[in-house]
Amino acid sequence: AILAAASATKMSAPEAKPLLPGHSSLTSRRTAAADVESPHSRRPDGGDGKPKEPSGLKGDWGAIALLLLLYTLQGVPMGLSGSLPMLFQERGVSMMEQAVFSTVAYPFAFKLLWAPLVDTLYLPRFGRRKTWIVPAQACIGLLLLSSSLRVNDLLGPVGEGAGSDVRSLTALFFVFYFLAATQDIAVDGLALTILSERNKELGATCNAIGQTLGYFLAYVGFLGLNAYGLTSLGSFMAFWGWLFLGSTLWVLGVRNDEYTAPEGGVAEQCVAAYREMLLVLQLPAVRSLALVLLTCKAPLAAFDMLVPLELQASGVPKERLALLTTVMLPVSMAAQGYVSKGFSAGGTGKPMIVFCRAYGWRLAVGALLTALVFALGTDASRGGTPIPAYLYALGTVASCGAAVASASMFVSQMAFYNRVSDPKIGGTYMTMLNTISNLGGQWPGTVVLATKGAIEALPGKPNGFYGVALASLIAGVVWLTAMGRRAGRLQEEPRASWRVSVADRPRRERGARGAAAARSWAGVRAQNSAAAVS
Repeated sequence: AILAAASATKMSAPEAKPLLPGHSSLTSRRTAAADVESPHSRRPDGGDGKPKEPSGLKGDWGAIALLLLLYTLQGVPMGLSGSLPMLFQERGVSMMEQAVFSTVAYPFAFKLLWAPLVDTLYLPRFGRRKTWIVPAQACIGLLLLSSSLRVNDLLGPVGEGAGSDVRSLTALFFVFYFLAATQDIAVDGLALTILSERNKELGATCNAIGQTLGYFLAYVGFLGLNAYGLTSLGSFMAFWGWLFLGSTLWVLGVRNDEYTAPEGGVAEQCVAAYREMLLVLQLPAVRSLALVLLTCKAPLAAFDMLVPLELQASGVPKERLALLTTVMLPVSMAAQGYVSKGFSAGGTGKPMIVFCRAYGWRLAVGALLTALVFALGTDASRGGTPIPAYLYALGTVASCGAAVASASMFVSQMAFYNRVSDPKIGGTYMTMLNTISNLGGQWPGTVVLATKGAIEALPGKPNGFYGVALASLIAGVVWLTAMGRRAGRLQEEPRASWRVSVADRPRRERGARGAAAARSWAGVRAQNSAAAVS
């Protein structure tokens, strides 16, 4: 995948971040960091007096290996937290408590709040990125090792009413996510300096592969080994704890970091970064896009969060659900590669149109999965008879369809970000859009779980899944009708609508709007002129 990305046509902006199921993928790169000269970018003399430009991945293999390792380790706490809802299901944990645990991923949705601090506050003699990566890695490793001694007791034994200390586990994994989000900010910046200029775009590729691989190893690896009694949650966490600590030694040896003292005061640079964010949010086009991003995942949350739990309650073993991920992973990656061809440099594809079409398919697959849950019923209602093979086949096809639709939505979304982001403040712009998108992907899961829990707390304890799923389907059709038109209009907005300064607007577009629009953009420009763009 790395070799393919190196030879493919590069997309216009490298800051795109991947999303994992139920998690978010954020970027905190600063465009100024891209101007830092990497030692790999110095061209050796070719012997005839002319500089010789290196080609391919020569000189970058070590950097790519390190980035893949760091991003893979980021995915490990995510995969572990993704497996816990299924363990809670075996222990009779209520939906309300499941909703509480779903908040562990919120640090990735809000990491923009402390990203400027990570970018500006560091020890020059130690290294700008290592100042944060080393302690974050070490803290995650030590926390994994120390918590491995008690996590099995917090989880409790298998059985209805056995109970788990959900709040303690929520606090523990919330800290894991906070540390991983902080490490992610610093690793994004490290990718800009450790890779040569010609291969900087591979930072996003390493992120996509690494986080997905880490999630896969922790989620599928743990559930598979645990199903056969080969490991417990505590011993699995201890294994990864030692790997985290060992990887920290590798990071300590990195030399291609930034060792120059920051210009100006830390407070001044942070204020400038926050001011950039406010300027971006003042743009009407960005506010309209934010409304789309904050609401689009709400109708889909019932299928992402509840269907796996309902399938498990219907008698599908959790290890088979985890095994399904091994099928969906290559399908998703193939879909991303196919869809991205239409959005590469010079492509004429319309990302938001593709996004809305994939959204409709995602709703259709959600309806199919709901019907599958209904067909399965419960394990008790079937009298303990095995699940027919054709239902497993139908579930696999439906899940692969959902993976293709989700991958298409993700690639389209990232391509649209790349096209509209203001290059003057590209890092801040991309970070803002990804933060809004990740927040829009986090809150619906909590609300859906809490709603199902509230329904099941009613007299008679009805199954709240079908009511929530039906409401989600109706809400999805309404959203696609209303917001689909808005997304189409955003696709046709001129580039000037996404720019922070009037100076960036092409003259032919400026003149068409008249003097009033020019004065409006000039006002935004006047506010921006006081900030030093970091």
